[in-house]
Amino acid sequence: MQIRCWIQSGTKVYDVTNLLVGEVVLASDVTGGAGSLVFSVIKDGVISFLEGDQVTFQVEDECVFVGWVMKKEREEAQIITVTAYDQMYYLAKNETSLIYQNKTASDLLRMIAQEYEMQLGEVSESGWVIAQRIEEGQSLLDILLNALELTQEASGKEFFLYDTAGKLTLKERSELVRNVALRCDGTISGYHYKTDISEDTYNCVVFFQAGYLENERLSWKAERSEDIARWGRLQYYKRMDHKLNTAQLKEMAEQILREKSRVVKELTVENINSDSRLRAGESVYLEITDLAEISLQQFCLIERCETHYADGKCTNRLKIRIEE
Repeated sequence: MQIRCWIQSGTKVYDVTNLLVGEVVLASDVTGGAGSLVFSVIKDGVISFLEGDQVTFQVEDECVFVGWVMKKEREEAQIITVTAYDQMYYLAKNETSLIYQNKTASDLLRMIAQEYEMQLGEVSESGWVIAQRIEEGQSLLDILLNALELTQEASGKEFFLYDTAGKLTLKERSELVRNVALRCDGTISGYHYKTDISEDTYNCVVFFQAGYLENERLSWKAERSEDIARWGRLQYYKRMDHKLNTAQLKEMAEQILREKSRVVKELTVENINSDSRLRAGESVYLEITDLAEISLQQFCLIERCETHYADGKCTNRLKIRIEE
């Protein structure tokens, strides 16, 4: 497998392919993280580049990453380890306040990309029109993710925002199904499955409120008795704005229980000798019939993908979403 890497610094473009040392790691994430490329190069006395310079990475004549140098680490052996991030990083770093009306998430993405001079690729139409939304002190990424969440709640369609070779892309989940099957027959060399209720599981929600002249008082409590009987009481506490009414508090508490009163399940599949172009957001067929209390024989979503390139080969490490 042939890879190539360039760094552009000002008007100079350095082909650093022959200076690469060790593996190159390309990562993508659909949970709000930027795409990244991590690689190490030998400082040969010719190349000279700075933070903010552009990096391009190509696999088999296809550009798979365009980003910008954000971190440089150097050792006494004059080897520079570089971390570059794609445009999603800038969406996450720029904060603003925004009021918009009668826009879809797709419209909002186009508007933000134009205002902040970001490159756009394919943008699928999200369809759902958001009547009005006020965002105060939020990152551009959170503003867009909030719009996509509202769209999913209203339409049932899940959309993913990511960068494709230097262009922001928005796709609906059904558009990202890959004809790839991963099984414990050689395409998967190992997996790690973890269940956990210790870190992000809650079966009881308690809200308190206080007015300007009042002491804090209990304003709403909701719980799932069956889950409390199974796991013990795992209480979520939050002080809420005194202006929220009972109906709003009830809705927020029920939403937290829907999201948090569950066993957190994490599956990581490792060392897959398959398509090097796999990325987060895509769905692949996964078959692991002896996976603890569940038997996977279905299409599964890749939440995070790390592709490791070394010695003319590539392997993957995939974080899989477990859906019931």
